Amino acid sequence: MTKLPGKLLRIALVFPPAMPPTSPPLGIAGLKSYLEAEANVEVRNFDLNLAYFQQAFGWIDDRRIRMRIKKMDIETTAGKVVAARSSFLGKEGLSRFFDLTDYNEHAGTYAAFSSVFNGLFDSFARRVLVGLPIPPLAGRFFDELIEPVRAFRPDLVGFSILFSQQLFFALALAKLCAAPPTWSGHALAGSPRALGEAPQIVFGGATFSVMPDPGRLLTGPVPVYLGDEPREVNIGQLIDYLIVGEGERGLEALARRAARGQAAVAGSQAYGIAAGERNDADESIPGLLHIKNGKAVRNPAEAALDLNALSLPDFSDFPLDRYHSPVPVLPYLSSRGCPWRRCAFCTHQKTYLNYREEDAATTAERLSALQEKYGVSHFCLIDEMVHPRRLGQIAAHIIRKDVQVYFAAYAKPSGFSPEVLERAHRAGLRLMMWGLESSSQRILDLMCKGTDANKMATILESSSKAGVWNLLFLIFGFPTETREEWVSTLDFVESLGSSVHALSRSRFVLLEGSEVFLNPQHFGIKRIIDRPQRDPVSIAYDYEVSEGLTQEEVSVMFREVLVRLSNVGRSPWFGQFREHMLLFASKRKSCRQD
Repeated sequence: MTKLPGKLLRIALVFPPAMPPTSPPLGIAGLKSYLEAEANVEVRNFDLNLAYFQQAFGWIDDRRIRMRIKKMDIETTAGKVVAARSSFLGKEGLSRFFDLTDYNEHAGTYAAFSSVFNGLFDSFARRVLVGLPIPPLAGRFFDELIEPVRAFRPDLVGFSILFSQQLFFALALAKLCAAPPTWSGHALAGSPRALGEAPQIVFGGATFSVMPDPGRLLTGPVPVYLGDEPREVNIGQLIDYLIVGEGERGLEALARRAARGQAAVAGSQAYGIAAGERNDADESIPGLLHIKNGKAVRNPAEAALDLNALSLPDFSDFPLDRYHSPVPVLPYLSSRGCPWRRCAFCTHQKTYLNYREEDAATTAERLSALQEKYGVSHFCLIDEMVHPRRLGQIAAHIIRKDVQVYFAAYAKPSGFSPEVLERAHRAGLRLMMWGLESSSQRILDLMCKGTDANKMATILESSSKAGVWNLLFLIFGFPTETREEWVSTLDFVESLGSSVHALSRSRFVLLEGSEVFLNPQHFGIKRIIDRPQRDPVSIAYDYEVSEGLTQEEVSVMFREVLVRLSNVGRSPWFGQFREHMLLFASKRKSCRQD
């Protein structure tokens, strides 16, 4: 597609806090390469999630922020937190990083600090959003965080929101990036969007794709909770555009329209026009949510269907040596959507228009190209699920191309032969993250997992024997699950012994839009209960069951088994820091020891 003549549009793509910054964000890396190839734009990526943690640890180190965690005093907390960051950055040497005793201590400190700090600054972000006072130090923290985006002087700022916990950070930063804030005492004075010329703001990402009704964010006030107290905010007045689904086509269309100099009316601007008025051009932008006759209208999605034609993700704006992993790990997506798409608890499949794959040869070529361009040999394939045939094909092409890479992938324990797993290991597979969920065949069938409980152990043992580490995802408390089925899953996991290298365990959460939510009676749910203090993008509900463990019983039992589960595998923290687990799994041949 030919680029348009005229103004060079400046686009800032932002990945907001707050999640562990162990690798760079793939979404905006892919969008940058796509936009710069297709439109008349200059795109710069800002990983404000990484910047947020860099500031947080730096301010703890110089005592601008003074806090306590794990019953330690301020000085001890600061020392432990800084040591944890240094370990994750590899500053203490790889030998120290790979010492599991040291690693577990540092990971526990890192996680505890992150939890407390994120909770504190999430509350500050909410207060910024609703216009309430925050401490001057917190104001300076946010101001310093957003300043690089302001300095770029973008025409359009896009926020990529992968998880719901990023929403309030993104909204507060969007409010602040329009113009420099005026801090009066403890308060943010004035509306940044009203202070002079401001960039247009677009939100997108997987969080909005899984919402059954994202239009409610634009059509009126939504509650934002500060403790138990709700405050109403018109989110639609803070953003100009909301794109749902895969973002390439929609963001490209916005950039092209802006580059042509066409006027745009969407999101917050729609509130300033007469009823029934609209910008007809809004209807041509794929995936755009806009206001029409006072109602939110969602345009049909349009995906980049040929994945082989996409440009290589552009990670050039990210300081790869500053991510909290001693050896860089890059994310890569070789397919979009899920080839199974049937799990009753899941909403992930809604993120993409349909399932499609890039050629396995293309995957091998692109991993090789990324390795050469960035000097990185570790990759996490973040495909929803890699099926056995595809893993075998990718492995064959990597081996044929003689690429020295090490990678992780997600799959379900079904259909993987020892031969496929051995070939994948030769190609560099070192970590498989398996959606096991339960060992009960009845529960697996009710979940519509499509796995045979009698074959799972053999697959996991074959994987371990091939030299691949196994991370198991478990879901406890699926509706109608009995105490006996719960215990049988625990016993099954423990019986696997050294074939299990780590666990990621969770309680069942009823999500709006999932098959369980749409047909609750089939799953033994007699009543769905809305949650108090619901955040604007939350899709989680409480429920009552007609049989099996209640939600309350699940909560109590889950807390009781956490200690037992923490003793399974190499580290209880690998489920949270998966890039680190990949490094541990591949360290003998891929990570030079100091």
